Amino acid sequence: MLTIFLVFLLCIGTNANAANDTSTSTSTTTSDSFDEDAELKKIAETCFSDRDFEELAGYTDPRNIGRSLGYLLLPAGVETIGLMEMRTALNLEPLPPWKRPSFANLNIFDRSLPIQTYYNLLEPRSALLVDSGSLNEPMVTNATAYLDKRVPAIRMIFRRRFEEVRSSTESVDRKTVNHMVRLFGTCISKIDPAVDEITSGDNPKCREATN
Repeated sequence: MLTIFLVFLLCIGTNANAANDTSTSTSTTTSDSFDEDAELKKIAETCFSDRDFEELAGYTDPRNIGRSLGYLLLPAGVETIGLMEMRTALNLEPLPPWKRPSFANLNIFDRSLPIQTYYNLLEPRSALLVDSGSLNEPMVTNATAYLDKRVPAIRMIFRRRFEEVRSSTESVDRKTVNHMVRLFGTCISKIDPAVDEITSGDNPKCREATN
């Protein structure tokens, strides 16, 4: 679903005209010592025990349910981290509380739209980040904090990728936002498969990780 949503948004964003630049400057943490492929491999080899899944779920459920929720909380946490880093790199407002967006009477081709509004229209937020019967905002907030503690490379990959783009441009305009949204999709396509390995149960090293 997220992939289809990204393709739809990017088709719109690519044809949008640049407008409403917001001049900013950002520092970068890019370093040649960071090996993204090696970090992705480490993520894929991470073993989550039942206790890890309990903490990921905020100790709100028994072990078996905590592990089941992990299948939703892990991608939701990854997505949240990526959106947070993208907004920071673009010098936009922090990720707002969960709510179903309402874009009535807004036209993405309207050149008078502020860059924040333009970004809001394009933000690739999936259905995971809308209150539902399975997940809610406090649960995902907790899962995001736990991922930062347990798998910090996730945030670092997003941050480094976004800062590389920002360090090469002096302002935030529609072209920059479009580029960032595409880059978000690229990062997700690399990180999600690695994170999936945490819950796959196929890693023999993780079969004994039960406590």
